Amino acid sequence: MAREIEFEVQGMTCASCVGRVERALQGLAGVERASVNLATERASVVYDPDQVAPDAIVRAVRERGYDVAVREWDLGIGGMTCASCVARVERALRAIPGVVDVNVNLATERAHIHAVAGAVDRAAIAAVIAKIGYEPIVDDDGAGGEGVSGRELALARMKRDVGRAALLSVPVLIVSMGSVFIPGVAGLLSYVAPRNVWSWLEAVLTTGILFGPGLRFFRPGWIAYRHVSPDMNSLVMTGTGAAWAYSLLVLVWPHAFPVAARHLYFDSAAVIITVILFGKYLEELAKGRTGAAISGLLNLQAKTARRLLIDGEEEVLIAQLVVGDRVRVRPGEHIPVDGVVDKGESYVNESMLTGEPMPVAKRAGDRVVGGTVNQQGMLEVRASGIGSDTVLAQIVRSVSRAQGSKLPIQGLADRVVRVFTPVVLGLALLTFAGWLFFEGSSGLTMALVSAVAILVVACPCAMGLATPAAIMVGTGRAAQLGVLYRKGEALEGLSHVDMVVLDKTGTLTQGRPRLTDVMAKGGGRKEFLAWVAGAEQASEHPLAVAVMQAAQEEGVVPVDVEGFEAVPGHGVRAQRAGHRLLVGTGPFLVAEGLDIAAYEAEARMWAAQGKTVVYAGYDQEVRGVLAIADPVRAEARALVQALHNRALRVVIMSGDSKGATAGLAAYLGIDQYEAEILPDGKARAVEALQRQGHKVAFVGDGINDAPALAQADVGIALSSGTAIAIEAADVTVTGKLEAIVVAIDLARRTLAVIRGNLFWAFFYNLILIPLAAGIFYPRFGIGLNPMLAGLAMGFSSVFVLSNSLRLRGFRAVDLKAEAVVRPSPAALLPLGPKL
Repeated sequence: MAREIEFEVQGMTCASCVGRVERALQGLAGVERASVNLATERASVVYDPDQVAPDAIVRAVRERGYDVAVREWDLGIGGMTCASCVARVERALRAIPGVVDVNVNLATERAHIHAVAGAVDRAAIAAVIAKIGYEPIVDDDGAGGEGVSGRELALARMKRDVGRAALLSVPVLIVSMGSVFIPGVAGLLSYVAPRNVWSWLEAVLTTGILFGPGLRFFRPGWIAYRHVSPDMNSLVMTGTGAAWAYSLLVLVWPHAFPVAARHLYFDSAAVIITVILFGKYLEELAKGRTGAAISGLLNLQAKTARRLLIDGEEEVLIAQLVVGDRVRVRPGEHIPVDGVVDKGESYVNESMLTGEPMPVAKRAGDRVVGGTVNQQGMLEVRASGIGSDTVLAQIVRSVSRAQGSKLPIQGLADRVVRVFTPVVLGLALLTFAGWLFFEGSSGLTMALVSAVAILVVACPCAMGLATPAAIMVGTGRAAQLGVLYRKGEALEGLSHVDMVVLDKTGTLTQGRPRLTDVMAKGGGRKEFLAWVAGAEQASEHPLAVAVMQAAQEEGVVPVDVEGFEAVPGHGVRAQRAGHRLLVGTGPFLVAEGLDIAAYEAEARMWAAQGKTVVYAGYDQEVRGVLAIADPVRAEARALVQALHNRALRVVIMSGDSKGATAGLAAYLGIDQYEAEILPDGKARAVEALQRQGHKVAFVGDGINDAPALAQADVGIALSSGTAIAIEAADVTVTGKLEAIVVAIDLARRTLAVIRGNLFWAFFYNLILIPLAAGIFYPRFGIGLNPMLAGLAMGFSSVFVLSNSLRLRGFRAVDLKAEAVVRPSPAALLPLGPKL
């Protein structure tokens, strides 16, 4: 059946644009009709969803150079219990015209939806969720701020249902099985009332359980059957419903059954519902703990602030503040907004951003970040970022986005879940028929017990939770340690890398170069430095900044120049009174026709010390040479050692000279390096490594290295302070180098936990389904009681969640301790060719 969507097309300016967009849309297989209106800047498309998806329509418009406005929605979903539920919700939401992509997460119980702006709204999405039997939880906080109270409410309801089910099932157990455990119970019951009365009491109480607390399984289970997509609820409903209906028929019409088959299974139905409810309650408790990191971040947000007025101050909610307001922060309080200190001095604990325990001094003009803690003095702060615009909010969104991601490793589980429930239903039916076929009417009891046990034990809950639960805990713990995964896929990618490429400046070094040596012709240092500084004063290059800083410290006034021209990656040209000034690399001056031979000995010596050499020419003569060094970070050698300890090859990449780069590589123990490389060349160098078969992680500053970060299998951007939430790479870490190792270690640990979870989920079903079917009963007398099946089903989910929660205990590596205790095996690695 054809569908129609309307959406906004941005960037059209004339009728030709309209024609281009229409032709692009009409050229798609499956598009029946497409019309574009320039005045309204909207397109209307009628398409066959079986042949073309909305994301293909959007992509076709974008490939022609125009854009389609896409909105992102976040909704909570109540009532999901297993991976089949996730698949049902995703299918239903993807069927909404205008929805481009959907990602439903069982662990967070949220859906992240990409939809064409104007084609669908939140109410329509919520209506679809409700229609298929789940509960839409609509809130305005994409990070899940309102989801905390919603989870607490759901947990309270679950606890209430568990209590009611337990209260009703205890009498059922006493009546049906009390005599097995307590001698004399059967006689006491017979003395009080006939057996038939107690049987009817079992029926009434069990009915109350199934259609009271058990309705949370029956209602969505029935809806799932109606939509021909049975799920875990359907299995529970079928198993317990069959036991209840069979027992009721035996009670009402006993003569219709053989004497050997006149058993009542009210106790099984009642206890199964109670046990599964209890298991789901434990699961909800564990889910709450998996989201503890997000809750902890949200708790850092101040709820109120003291806004300064002309005649005093007033306490207001954060939502009432606007950019430009001044707020007062007392000692011990969380700073409520991002902003700049207007007045006051204090020390602020920024450990939640940087991981550094030492407080940072703040005074007028310094930036502060919302969520950090003012420790000593009074501060008056002018707000520049409020609410969702703060760094903390960006971090929460980043972590939430990563937690809602699906990893490639989950693809196997998704494919299995798609057919799992129908297969289980088929197995239960075959088991029932098989026992009847081989045992006749005497096997009716075993047939029913085995079929119910299969339906109850074979729940895909653990499969649905295996990946998202581990991602939630892993990414949450990472955020606490200063590592932000922009998307969950980075976890899996980082766990597979075998090579780490490190940018030199600002990564291995402090990023603040200083002038260390000057050799001028004739010994006129100050005069030489004056005109070099004059040539460099218009440049923003870090080396130019080092020259200007040295001139300022020595009291040298830069000369005035004209005709300044920067040659990226090489140097600068300028004019002074008709004379040409050149400052830059050796090859740059040689290309300009100057001879650098007189200074090559000093240049080689400085380069061997890891310093960058800069030549300076006046007209057609080299007048001197300078050495600039960017101090190496204290923990750089320990970082390289730690990476080698993890069997990772390390490459250094720099725009500096070969001598300087080789010297630093030798000092740090790095096996490969690439020198004199321009920013756009870094991406090509990374691509060359990938063609050699390496999985590459590139570490840079996230700005100048953007092409290389994008090219790498995983890009890791180093940042500090308020820049922690940048999204220039797949992973963003604090300025501390140990965070790089934390990111890699935590990715490997998380993937190991996911593999363990998936193995348990599959292995559990492979073992217990045959046991429940009674395959081992004829030879060994071993079977699986439906009540124990319910307990086992709940245990599988709790196990997966508990296994994931182990990631909360992950500790950051101590680079210094590791460098001392564990000698590097780098020398044992094959060096391979230089890049």
